[in-house]
Amino acid sequence: MITSRIVTGIFLLNMGSLSLISAEPVPTPGATGLLVGKLAEGSAYDQIWSIPTLYKNEGNPVLQELALVGQLQTQYAYGSDDSGNFGTKDRPDDLTWGDTEVRRFRLGMKGKLFGKLTFLYLTDLNPDLSPRIYKRTPEMYFTYTENDAFNISAGKTELKFNREQEYSSRDFLPFERSALGNMFYGGELTGVWASGKGIAGGWLYYLGAYSNDRVDEWSHFNGGTILLGKIGYDYTKHTGFDLAEVKFQYLHNSEPGFREDSACMKSPSYSDCISISNQITEGPFDLTTEFLWGAGVNGVADVCGLSAMANYSFTKNLQLITTWEVAGSSDDNGVFLPTRYEALAPGVGDAKGDAYFAGYAGLNYYIYGQKLKLMSGLKYSYLDGGSGGGDFNGWTWLCGVRMAF
Repeated sequence: MITSRIVTGIFLLNMGSLSLISAEPVPTPGATGLLVGKLAEGSAYDQIWSIPTLYKNEGNPVLQELALVGQLQTQYAYGSDDSGNFGTKDRPDDLTWGDTEVRRFRLGMKGKLFGKLTFLYLTDLNPDLSPRIYKRTPEMYFTYTENDAFNISAGKTELKFNREQEYSSRDFLPFERSALGNMFYGGELTGVWASGKGIAGGWLYYLGAYSNDRVDEWSHFNGGTILLGKIGYDYTKHTGFDLAEVKFQYLHNSEPGFREDSACMKSPSYSDCISISNQITEGPFDLTTEFLWGAGVNGVADVCGLSAMANYSFTKNLQLITTWEVAGSSDDNGVFLPTRYEALAPGVGDAKGDAYFAGYAGLNYYIYGQKLKLMSGLKYSYLDGGSGGGDFNGWTWLCGVRMAF
């Protein structure tokens, strides 16, 4: 019901006195602010998805583009293990529409200024638009791009350590990131970062420094610092693949486990982390593999593991997605069961163990590329629990819809 009202409102706005502009605007003499123009040419989807583009004109020396951006991701999960059933029905009411979880509900704006400066502003909205519409600010930053070899950004963004986190939530192919990857998840942090690619025939780099406090708004800089560095090489030209790239990543957290207050999420419990990954693409097939290691502190054990994601596109609309991962630690409580679904099973105890394995297979149907897709998949996961009785051996089925503009 909420979604239909939002979509209807957008269409009414376009049909009213403020007509929105397409990718090829037709300026009106004397116009200020929004330009008056036509919808983009092409399919009905092309026309609908051109509505959020408020302004686009590369000839304007100050403002080249201004557009609304948004995401609506909904999903349903049903799982079972020896202790009973679990799923989206067990998620908090303020995160669901009935038995359907509202995975992401975001609205914001992006733009381009002075030819080389871009910005992105995203807000999370409460699913029921109450007790207030606005929930928090996950991302807000500016990027200056000189060329492919150098761009620099500042603001608040999601920490992109490991290959999974380098995918935006819009483009990520499975429903959820791996348990191993999530153990290193740093959240949305305030900082500055620079990157470049295509250097000396294929080298790429990334350097970033962030405050490690995970807060809903801007950092208060009361915690420690996270430093992230990456170096990679695109070796496609030395192979017969369409794409071949290897990457090394190193992260240092000066104050692991820091929490601003009880309402905030903790910083990851690892002082030093390493990722070594490789991606190859050939025609419809793509394979990404990754090794991850983290040095635990404050009673948290070291953890390491391997993950892989292999995908095959049958057509431009239908794609098979498969993943697997294995993780282990030297302590019997060093690996954590994913909290979103598996940890909701009634008999998992403290949801910790010393060894974890998971495999996922699913199909994605792309109605309009990554901007509108249907997803369904089945996941098997096993955790060898430790002293807290965290054993898990079960299946989870998921289906959902992803929409973005």
